[in-house]
Amino acid sequence: MSKFRLDTELVRRGLVETRSQAENYIKLGYVEVDGKIIKKSGYFINNYQKIKLSKKQQYVGRGGLKLEAANNNFKLNFKNKVVLDVGSSTGGFTDYAHQHGAKKIIAVDVGTGQMHPKLCRSSAVELHEKTDIRDFIPKIRPDIILADLSFISLRQVLPHLAQIAGLKTQLIILFKPQFETKPSQINRGIIKNDRIRREIIKNFENRIKNLFKTVDKMDSQVTGEHGNIERFYHLQKIK
Repeated sequence: MSKFRLDTELVRRGLVETRSQAENYIKLGYVEVDGKIIKKSGYFINNYQKIKLSKKQQYVGRGGLKLEAANNNFKLNFKNKVVLDVGSSTGGFTDYAHQHGAKKIIAVDVGTGQMHPKLCRSSAVELHEKTDIRDFIPKIRPDIILADLSFISLRQVLPHLAQIAGLKTQLIILFKPQFETKPSQINRGIIKNDRIRREIIKNFENRIKNLFKTVDKMDSQVTGEHGNIERFYHLQKIK
């Protein structure tokens, strides 16, 4: 009897769109085989075994899955909060905040036409396109700041976020090592050397410690688009 990898079988049966998405759902514990949660993408099954997505919460972008996994650990309460989403893109973080009861989400991105239409239609979402966060001050001080930025170092943005944040503002930022180092340390967009990754993280943490205290941190359970291991930080402004 032929057997197939669980991740490829999820795609073949049309339960997910891509193998990368399958791997993320498996790692997060959302996939059941014959009623048992399986967390190994290379787990082999046959055609007759039943696969079920036990917890498929839909977000408009994979950022929503990343944030969900992180906030299962950080446990920030979004209900009735004002949220600033920096680097909103298609709206994965915005969608997570929206689904978890945020009163208002201020979404900021340098691009245009990326935000999912359902979020654009929501009265809770205030979208600012073609906007560099470093040139933007929200009219309302946010309770929570979310940041998921690409092609720019967080070191260039965090000093401005410190000006926006109040002492009680909670920040969840996604650290992407490939944008925090020189090109010579990157191989086709990926940081493959774990020693280099640890060095990049150490340098980053040393640079921000005068602005923020690190409440908590964890590696993202959902890998970056090219397989980079990203890291979430829960930060608060220092007095």
